[in-house]
Amino acid sequence: MMPQIWKTSLALDYSFHTSFPFSVTLEGIFNKNVNAATVSDWSMKPVDEFETFRGADSRPLFPASFRTDTKAFVLENTSRGYGYSANVTVRMQPVPQLSLMAAYTRTGCMEITDMPGSDAENAFTYVPSHRSANCLTLHNSANLIPDRVVASLTYNTRCGDHFSLIYESWRGGVNYSYMVANDMNGDGYQFDALYIPTDSEVMDKEFRFVSEADRDNFMSYVHKDRYLSRHQGEYAGAHSVYNPWVHRIDFAYKHDFRFHIGRSENVLRLCADIRNVANIFSDRYGVVRVMNPSLDSGRILNFEGRDPDGYATFSTNPAV
Repeated sequence: MMPQIWKTSLALDYSFHTSFPFSVTLEGIFNKNVNAATVSDWSMKPVDEFETFRGADSRPLFPASFRTDTKAFVLENTSRGYGYSANVTVRMQPVPQLSLMAAYTRTGCMEITDMPGSDAENAFTYVPSHRSANCLTLHNSANLIPDRVVASLTYNTRCGDHFSLIYESWRGGVNYSYMVANDMNGDGYQFDALYIPTDSEVMDKEFRFVSEADRDNFMSYVHKDRYLSRHQGEYAGAHSVYNPWVHRIDFAYKHDFRFHIGRSENVLRLCADIRNVANIFSDRYGVVRVMNPSLDSGRILNFEGRDPDGYATFSTNPAV
């Protein structure tokens, strides 16, 4: 069935009773999947039949015979998933020559898959999971920008000059997933979601490392990382780590040349824009920061095998 989405939107404008134009706009949009696209591999046996690791990270361990036959990727529909967007915008013109605007937008999108990749198998495997790619849970959209702020100041002179300052700030858009390297569950794919152990689970050896140095380096990273420290005792959500806030200031200048041809008035506008003004003074300003490539797209732990007690053992990525 073709994808279908239910969309509901509501907007409200209010003008304040002031001596100058002053208004606020509230907007909200909610989307709910009715028939969204997803893909499954019907050749995989149910993971509930498989043995699991012991310890805190008790994900299924795929046997060599986890497929019933050759790979069979099937495009299906799901009703799971939703999204929303909420915006507030304030506009003000305290004097005729000066216009002010400020806006904030909050966006959320939870989905089963954004169908990444160029073929059926890529779309099936490129979403991190801890059980099986056939058992995906709701997670953040890969390209989600959860927060955005925009503000502008425009001043117009009687001589046809227009000066504008635009401030824009956002986080997200380059989103990551914390994962484990070396195909921990044995399904043949390298997109195993990371389990984030609690301090007590590590102390009680319910989550095991190959050395004390690996343990100490990893737990130190967990305690310093905002996402990991808040989700100890859970599996890391796909695309739930956002790149840091970016702050940019742009400057724009425009001048209107007015002239008449016959009875009509014409305007020729000259424009000059300077984007990311603060970057002129420091290359640190207004730059999107991304994850260290040495972290292998968020694979901060390496699966090193199963010990005699049935527990998974790990080493820490040297870049951590």
